[in-house]
Amino acid sequence: MTARDGATLLALPPSALADRPVATLEDLDRTLDADGLWVLGSSRDPQAFARARGLFDASAFHPPLETGDDGPLSRLTIGRTADGDALEIAVAQGLPSLRTTPNAVSNELRENEPTVAALVCDDVTTTVRPTALETALEGAGTLASALPSDRVTTVLTGGEPAGYDELWHLDADTGAVRAVDHDLLGGVEPLADDCVSVRIQGAGPVEGYSRRQSIASLTLTGDGIERVDTHEITDFGLEAVSRIGPKTAERLAERGVTTRPELLETDLETLADLPRVGRERARTMHRHARVLETGEPRRLTDDSLPGENWSTPPLCLDIETDGLSPTIIWQVGVYDPATDEYRAFVERADPTDPGPVLEAFCDWLLGVHPDRALLTWNGWRFDYRHLGAFIARHVPYYVDEWESIPKFDLYLWAASNENALLPGRTNELGTVSDALGYESAGTGLDGARTAAAYQRFMRTGAPLEWDRHEAYCEDDCRALWHVYERLRDAPRAESWTDSNRSDSSRVAADIPDTESSNEESTSRRTNRRTLRETTTTEQTGLSDF
Repeated sequence: MTARDGATLLALPPSALADRPVATLEDLDRTLDADGLWVLGSSRDPQAFARARGLFDASAFHPPLETGDDGPLSRLTIGRTADGDALEIAVAQGLPSLRTTPNAVSNELRENEPTVAALVCDDVTTTVRPTALETALEGAGTLASALPSDRVTTVLTGGEPAGYDELWHLDADTGAVRAVDHDLLGGVEPLADDCVSVRIQGAGPVEGYSRRQSIASLTLTGDGIERVDTHEITDFGLEAVSRIGPKTAERLAERGVTTRPELLETDLETLADLPRVGRERARTMHRHARVLETGEPRRLTDDSLPGENWSTPPLCLDIETDGLSPTIIWQVGVYDPATDEYRAFVERADPTDPGPVLEAFCDWLLGVHPDRALLTWNGWRFDYRHLGAFIARHVPYYVDEWESIPKFDLYLWAASNENALLPGRTNELGTVSDALGYESAGTGLDGARTAAAYQRFMRTGAPLEWDRHEAYCEDDCRALWHVYERLRDAPRAESWTDSNRSDSSRVAADIPDTESSNEESTSRRTNRRTLRETTTTEQTGLSDF
């Protein structure tokens, strides 16, 4: 652990360790720079554990293999708090080990509360009982007998998907569930002195990922788990390169190519001769590998960025709603790069009326900045579509003016229309901006969490941490402009070259390969025109969205 506050704990299923090439795991280790490595699983997997210990710099642990030297729990120091105190996690082999010596477990956690951020136990999971229309917490009785009462204990488990975060309040004597808090953005408190309050946070595979691909990165501080990020194992190593899937990676490995530098040292003809690759795909592989290695974006065409040649830059826009099918747009954030000023329009009083925020936003935009364009990240799919629909419904007198405003989408220009290659492991705004050196505000929020928080406000009237949620929206707007500036300053297409040879020193110096052929440039322009026509996403007025 270095000078930063807190620690990063990486949670991997054993299959991710067993199935991936060594070079992929080494890239994962370098990229995420974890302070601790948790090999998930309630059953023993010594081979995966040995692989983790041998390939990662971080201290590794595997709950079924852990035995406490001086008590029922193993404790691992993985970092330091802002005050310099040790930051630990306690690890239990499983629920049976907690059940054997419950008093010893409770005493150890209570005595070491200032330093132990969480208890790891992979046996802890929930099950849905359809006939009873309820969710049960497996091992509730054991947790109630082994964890301290009158406080909140965080339990990390691979038995729940990463992102699961609920507070279970259990009767200290019987383990019966008294209450479950589903939305914890407002903070966590014990229910009563005679109650065992357990915050269950998942680190296991998430829906939409195969069990061998999903990994989680948990940020721990002295106050608990600050954030949980999910990655695919294919975001690392050769498979992170555009146009390289598992089969192509296997074919490359057969030829001794297992890392991105080795890929860049392989001439285009050799890559093009691989089954179902061809020269154009080989060139894309080379180019994206270089972008990932250098961390620098590259422009694939000479097309201007949206609004790049305008006298005044576009306004960066982001909205927050109560879900993917929103009933309200409760926050509209706008960042003006020309003045470095941010403006937020937020509904804090009446979540049943979507009109006031939209009216205030349109009053300001049309009254103060009638000649400015707007810029979003993937807004043609979400922000612009919903703003247009809500404006038409709630402030219809502004529809014509709204539709006339030029609307740009940086994601559409860069990724969908293939004008640039981005250095992020994914094309999500946060990932791309992080890769390009943007320093986020660290709110710990994302779109889903802000939507859930506002849903709670709509149900209960309990206020949000408004400043925190405004900071999150502002952060996205500023991150968008950071990416825009980096793309604006990125090398143009004419600096790309094709080369049959490319060594690591040239890659590190970012010396280009060879010029794209006229045939490829024509093909790319045709593909972009086709994409625009089929998705009706020309970056002009609202009528095109």
